[in-house]
Amino acid sequence: MIRRVIISLTSLAALALAPQPLAAQTAQEAAEVDQTMAMLGTMFPAEPLTTEQQGRLPQSQRIINRMIPEGTLGEMMGGMFDTIFGPMTAMAGAPAVGAVAEGTGFEVGALQLTTQQIEELAGLFDPAYAERHARELAIIPAAMRDMLTVMEPTMRKAMSELYAIHFSQTELDDIEAFFQTDSGTAYARKSFAMSSDPRIINVTMESLPQMMGTFAGMEQKIAAASADLPAKRGFDALSKDEQARVTAITGFSIAEIKQQLAERDAQ
Repeated sequence: MIRRVIISLTSLAALALAPQPLAAQTAQEAAEVDQTMAMLGTMFPAEPLTTEQQGRLPQSQRIINRMIPEGTLGEMMGGMFDTIFGPMTAMAGAPAVGAVAEGTGFEVGALQLTTQQIEELAGLFDPAYAERHARELAIIPAAMRDMLTVMEPTMRKAMSELYAIHFSQTELDDIEAFFQTDSGTAYARKSFAMSSDPRIINVTMESLPQMMGTFAGMEQKIAAASADLPAKRGFDALSKDEQARVTAITGFSIAEIKQQLAERDAQ
């Protein structure tokens, strides 16, 4: 479970940290980010531990400290970046392709260029595109290791509480006894590293077609699930009074709303 949480978080981090043009953040944008983060922090309230669970917490903490020794997450991040996120990021942000897209405003796929033409154009827009990309990419592993290092204490705290909640005293005794052995210590550390082994990645990639196949017919299933609901109504289908109410609430005129809808439909 710990690995799944970390992989999800690091997947998002890889996208967020991928080299891209940096835009200046205004004070308003920064405030909006802070507000969003504060809101997210209140979305998943946790019940306080009971007295019985509090009593099991010290033992749970000892177990988690063995499972996640200090520096484990940062160490694991290095392996995961090398085997998963590094190749994915490099593929998604091929330096020449990125330089051409940024310079022309067009996706390279829409231009039908040869590799030689892409590299020639990239050199015109940014003679140092390859070196720039390499330096940007080199920053990511350290940044992600720092992120996981910062997260490690809070992850350790949360997992300790979960063990105190979900395992009985007898179960915790058995778990702690195992992790006190050399085999248990080896398992705790190696199990993290194994999550980024190429064997796991390859199996996941091989399963993608079947996994995607489970979504076949999803549109029909969604349509069937909502078939008995009233049909959606576009702005033009609203009465004059309803349109007036929309304009009053949004602050946009009817003409502005219709123009916005026309621009959206034209895309």
